[in-house]
Amino acid sequence: MLSPLPKRPFRRDSSPSNQSQSQSSSIESKISYEGKTGNQALDRRFSRSWLRSRLKSDSPSNDIGPLGLRPIHLSAEPLVDLVFVHGLRGGSMKTWRKGNDPRLYWPQNWLPLEPDFQNANIHSFGYNADFRETKDSILNVQDFGRALLSELRTSPHIRTRKNHPIILIGHSMGGLVLKVAYILAHEDARDPEYGQRIRCLFFLATPHRGSALAALLNNTLRLSGVLSAKPYVGDLERNSASAQRINDDFKRCVNDSVSLWSFYETVQTSMGVASSLIVDRESAILGFGYETVQYLNGDHRDICKYDNPEDPNYITIKNALATAISTLLSGVQISRDETYRAQVTSLRAYLDVSDRPEDDFANQKDTKVAGSCQWLEARDDFQSWRDVFEDTLGEKHDNVPQLYWLSAKPGAGKTVLAGHVVAHLQNFHLDCSYYFFHHGNKSGQSLSGLLRSLAYQMARSNTSIRELLHQIKDDGVAIDKDDERSIWRKLFLGGILQAKIYRPQYWVIDALDECIKYAEFFTLLSNVETAFPLRILVTSRIMPDIQLQFLRFGKNVVSREVDVQDSMRDIEAYIHTRIEALPLDGSNKRQDLANKILAKSGGCFLWVHLVLHELSNVYTDKSIWTVLDEIPEGMMPFYQRSAEIMARNTRELDTAKAILLWAIYSVRPLRTLELQQALKLDIGANVLNIKKTIEGLCGQLVYVDKNDTVQIVHPTAREFFIGDTTSEFAIPKQKGHERLALSCLRYLNNEEMRPPRNRRLINISKVEASEFRDYACTAFSEHVFSAFSEADTLLSALDLFLKTNVLSWVEHVAQKDTLYYITRTAKNLRGYLGRRAKYLSPLGSQVERVDNWVTDLTRLVAKFGVALTTVPSAIYFLIPPLCPTTSAIFRQFGRSADGLVLDGVKKIAWEDCISWIDFEQSATSLASGDKAFAVGLETGDIEIYNQGSCQWERTIHHHEHIDILKFETSGNYLATCSFLSIKLWDRNGNEVWAHKLKSRCIELSFQKNALIGVSMNGNVTNWNLKTGELIGEPHRYLHREPDDESGKTQKAPGTASISPDFQIIALGTRRTQVCLWSLQDHDLIGWCLAPEADSVDLVMFNPNPDIGVLVVGYNTSRLAIFDSWSQEMIQSVRAGNGHQRVASLASSPDGRTLVSVDHCGNMQVWDFETLTLLYQVTSSDLGFRVADFSSSGLRILDLMSSKLRVWEPTILIRKTIDEDVSVSDAAILPAIHGQDHSRARQEITAMACHATLPIVYVGKYSGAVAAYASHSGKEETELYVHPNGAFVTAIAVGPDDILASGDVNGNVQVWKLARTPARSLRTGSLILATSTHKAIQQLLISPSGEFILVSTATVSSVFSSQTGTCIGKLDSSQNDQNNGTWLLGAATKPELLLILGDGVARHSWDSFPSLVSPHALLLPPGYQKLARESVIKSAVLDSASQNLIIDLRQDRREIATKALLVVSVGTDLSATLAMAASTSTTAAVVLGVNPACLGLSDCIKYFLGVSGSRLMFVDNASWLSSADLKVSTPLYPKGEYTRHFFVPNEFVTRETGILPMISLDKDVIFGVEGELAVVRNGLKFQKTAKLGEVGRKWSYESGIHNQ
Repeated sequence: MLSPLPKRPFRRDSSPSNQSQSQSSSIESKISYEGKTGNQALDRRFSRSWLRSRLKSDSPSNDIGPLGLRPIHLSAEPLVDLVFVHGLRGGSMKTWRKGNDPRLYWPQNWLPLEPDFQNANIHSFGYNADFRETKDSILNVQDFGRALLSELRTSPHIRTRKNHPIILIGHSMGGLVLKVAYILAHEDARDPEYGQRIRCLFFLATPHRGSALAALLNNTLRLSGVLSAKPYVGDLERNSASAQRINDDFKRCVNDSVSLWSFYETVQTSMGVASSLIVDRESAILGFGYETVQYLNGDHRDICKYDNPEDPNYITIKNALATAISTLLSGVQISRDETYRAQVTSLRAYLDVSDRPEDDFANQKDTKVAGSCQWLEARDDFQSWRDVFEDTLGEKHDNVPQLYWLSAKPGAGKTVLAGHVVAHLQNFHLDCSYYFFHHGNKSGQSLSGLLRSLAYQMARSNTSIRELLHQIKDDGVAIDKDDERSIWRKLFLGGILQAKIYRPQYWVIDALDECIKYAEFFTLLSNVETAFPLRILVTSRIMPDIQLQFLRFGKNVVSREVDVQDSMRDIEAYIHTRIEALPLDGSNKRQDLANKILAKSGGCFLWVHLVLHELSNVYTDKSIWTVLDEIPEGMMPFYQRSAEIMARNTRELDTAKAILLWAIYSVRPLRTLELQQALKLDIGANVLNIKKTIEGLCGQLVYVDKNDTVQIVHPTAREFFIGDTTSEFAIPKQKGHERLALSCLRYLNNEEMRPPRNRRLINISKVEASEFRDYACTAFSEHVFSAFSEADTLLSALDLFLKTNVLSWVEHVAQKDTLYYITRTAKNLRGYLGRRAKYLSPLGSQVERVDNWVTDLTRLVAKFGVALTTVPSAIYFLIPPLCPTTSAIFRQFGRSADGLVLDGVKKIAWEDCISWIDFEQSATSLASGDKAFAVGLETGDIEIYNQGSCQWERTIHHHEHIDILKFETSGNYLATCSFLSIKLWDRNGNEVWAHKLKSRCIELSFQKNALIGVSMNGNVTNWNLKTGELIGEPHRYLHREPDDESGKTQKAPGTASISPDFQIIALGTRRTQVCLWSLQDHDLIGWCLAPEADSVDLVMFNPNPDIGVLVVGYNTSRLAIFDSWSQEMIQSVRAGNGHQRVASLASSPDGRTLVSVDHCGNMQVWDFETLTLLYQVTSSDLGFRVADFSSSGLRILDLMSSKLRVWEPTILIRKTIDEDVSVSDAAILPAIHGQDHSRARQEITAMACHATLPIVYVGKYSGAVAAYASHSGKEETELYVHPNGAFVTAIAVGPDDILASGDVNGNVQVWKLARTPARSLRTGSLILATSTHKAIQQLLISPSGEFILVSTATVSSVFSSQTGTCIGKLDSSQNDQNNGTWLLGAATKPELLLILGDGVARHSWDSFPSLVSPHALLLPPGYQKLARESVIKSAVLDSASQNLIIDLRQDRREIATKALLVVSVGTDLSATLAMAASTSTTAAVVLGVNPACLGLSDCIKYFLGVSGSRLMFVDNASWLSSADLKVSTPLYPKGEYTRHFFVPNEFVTRETGILPMISLDKDVIFGVEGELAVVRNGLKFQKTAKLGEVGRKWSYESGIHNQ
């Protein structure tokens, strides 16, 4: 702003910093003593604690504010940016704050509390415009404006949100600065983005035409003798050239698309002896027709400083800004809301958050009465916990969570208090996520449910977290919704907690003691550092164990026990709000009753609630006092009395019992309509009004909340009826679950769930689904698992369901966009059978059927998960035919009359080995991460494969023999270690850092931001994860014998392991025992002593710190587990065949399962805690072996020499939560013996279909070429064999039954085949036999059959089929044909087309390699770069649609499509060229893009070809699909294509290198495991898919737990 003139010049020896420091101290003292602003809302939000923290954190220089552009508030959901620019001698804080009270800095502290600004990021720009500085300045307004624009372009919070409009607010000279910034942005043709984004300008007392005082000010500065005139002051002089130029340029640039708001001062500014308007109205107004003009009642200084939020000037500015924001976002908000809803819905399914968190919160808000719980927010320790500031600059990276623990006795109103805290934080617009644990609601008691809900809520309220979780989901990261450790590791440690969100986050967790695994919560939180401030408030009962858990956090936790007096005040308020409803006359009687209730409550809120509810149903004085007097001190007698009252209604006793039964044992609270239908299934009662029935029969114990959900009044009521066997309403737990299971199965077995009889009925509208369907489908197996396992009625109902309606159940579950419930059901049914086998024989058809379906359900998710989530109805007719012939699903549903038919190769049974990968060299190491697994090869290459699809992704070059591979927990880093060096790579394969090693590493482990290595000399070294720098000095740990107290015979370790909490290191070496050292104080802890003197080969800690054991492998094949604290042996067994040492050990991520492998082909799976053998398989391969688990724990990676097998035995599907059924109740079943069906090589290496006969030519790895029947997939005859058994690499089919084939050694054979009377083929005459001595990449036969093209990596040749002579050769050095492909020209112009990265070259057959035309055909410019960087594997010229389709691959060994280019070529290339040549003198013709097919490439996984002008491909969801090439409108983003049937992973793999083909009969033929698989009727199925909805999103692992 223009300040009053200085009365005297500053002294040269003055010290501004000292003055500022002194001033700041006095202000701090004054403010801290006063502590009040005079405004109740401000004082409540910005408490004394907040003020002290702010004054303590702010430096003295903040009196003015920092220079440059600084964010002062970052929205959780940003859509617009506000930038405040101060004026002359102002500051980025000083200008916008009244005095020095930080609470009055309104852009930072007031605007974010206004609802209209919830989507605004707010910034303040500071620059040095202090004319009182003694230093000379060369800066003018142009310089300040240029600086502002530069800062806008470089701010990470502005430049990354390219579609967010910007609003600039300038005070005084600041208005000129922002005008200059706008002019420069608008005139920048190279970067027009900011000229378009600046959509609104606010001018507060801006001297557009200068100020008369500016010239006087500059003259005074010159005459002072100390100060000098400033150029920027000169720019403010009335009608200065600079101001006029800015106005002219601004008028030329701006238009009515930019909103202009001008405000002018109306009060004169005091300047000592005189006062004046600094900027008059004429100068403060631009004069544009679309400009909004308004006055403010204030002087030049105070129009931008306000006393409180009720200040009229503040309200005017706030409303104007709100209007501008609303106008700018009016269109954006609709689109944003649609995107938001889609993202939130997708994440809700991914995280499986079925309960709405706000429902629980709403219930607590209804219970709370006004004025209660205020004592908590008045406490200093609560305010200190709450009041933390946004880290808008991202300067803090090591925030430690701060906890606030509220403890109280049961029924004291902790939940109401938690709800109050949530409302309190939300009222201050703080980011608060919350969770209310519920006893009796299975999902509401799990720690995983808490974590998933918190992740969902944080994503729902914060754009950055929402985008981050969507990226995690789209990356295919699996989350087992029952595995809290996996969720914490994958979603929080490597994701949410490291998100750059800058705002403090709050978690409110109620009734943590009701969580089944509450101790695990503290384990997860320990040693966690977050990228943002995290505040956690926890309520629980007073329990010693929970108190001990909180002690782990030391000074980072505030513990507060709810005082009885505080509870009594809240209870008193609650009583007074309810007492008025009681039928009492006179206030004295009400007060007397209230006092008596309060006195008897003992601080128990629940007791008061129940008593008042009971009193509301009596109407006489005597009854009121009787009820009150009969209420005992304890709660259990109250429940007994409630049960007695309920039992009096004998006519409806069964209904009351059933309501109570469902309220107690349902796995989640039921909605009223669900309960109504459940009662009909359970007891046959058709309840007319469910709400009134509940209220009338069970109102004392069961109620309907505001969300129409049936709730038990309190967890203690559930405990009472479960534990009290004397009550008439008591039902044993297993019996109760049996009744609920039978009710669910009655629904699942009824007509409503009948599957369609044929495929034409799939899309016919079905009967409206019952409200009970979702509960029955998702919860029936939970009740089956918890019921009496020996009940025959339950087994019969379950058997009937699996025989009839199971497919409809699968469809319904898959429609929820998650397959979790299928896997969960398999786990539950497996547990049910295990317990039943302890009491009854496991024989019988019913048990067999359940057992078979347990396997089938598990395999369905693994093999067809993507099909089910994309098209749930595929379960009826598309999936069963593809299942093994002995599976239950195939035998029952796989032979429908009009369903899919699979001929040729068929699986007899599900195979545990689901995939295998052959390497061309020996492998040395293996590691598994969240998203990928890595295999180290002896050459030093590391091959990275997708964890779900087992498809190759990339190669990393370490250049040295790899000893150890290790993924970081989140999968973002991979450590590779050789004998000489260690390197760290990011997830994209980029090297982060590397170090030479002095000693070979034997163990690697990741800890937070460090990589820990243990070397053979015993040194433990810590490297910084991001920089590679050493953290401290390495410490040496050596192995010591138990009887060596002096340590004289210490040895270097041969094997080592670090405990998951990084407290202990275990060392082992040959001919010794395992010794344990403390990593914290470097002390020797003890030894794990084996009874036999075996040598230690391997040692490994269980990865779950709660299990606390380690396993040791000895050279005698012995495995032993030890308690890591007592060092006592728990169990010992012989592994393998009992004679071979264990080669490798690996644990599932949850620590429940152990796998061991040896060099003799044995693999065994054990229960980690007991060493009970669960599964074993033996293969014939011998030699090097190492194993690891996938991140889900449901797959085992088994690396043997040069082959990797992926195992998926169903035994890995294990329940992970203690769900109130004793493990001892399950029978100990014998270990399952698996079978190894994997093959050494895939036999089929090339395929081609005959043009007119139902025959497929097949080239094999053995060098043989055979003819197969295309309708059956059976081999009819072997035609011939290539020399030396070289495998066939290419096959081509020509006219007149000409067949050409080439092999890896460069041999080419061309045969004229002869037809037999049976319409089959046999070898006739050999037309051509030649050799290029290079592997054949491609063969083509001319339409006439006269010529044959033979192409290798170095040369392409054309031979005459009649004479065998070479017509000509084209060397690859003349072009980049190794990355291109050859194609037959149009039938009307027989010519050869060479498709290269730049375009198409047309060659003549008879004069090869001569060109048909000198004119070059170029690909569209946008395609050329992409094509040059890829390999053109195949191409198709479709004359019917006039398109050239080019299939780009990453490299020649890759079969997946990288991109598909669809280019318009006209009727044929010759016509296109001729027309272009006649109208142009240029020698090049640029082909056009087919706009109708833009975006189609994004959903193609494998391009197959063209059939009848339909593009055939396998999409990213593995569906064989097609798209019409003759469409005239763009397919993307609203277009459609057609899905036909799902393609299992093993049908098309990188290992086979063979893509399917369409036969003459429109069957689809696949090369699978050396045979043909023929899918018939596949193309008859048609399901429309939207292009925009398909991406690379689904993976096996994410599909198991959730999509």
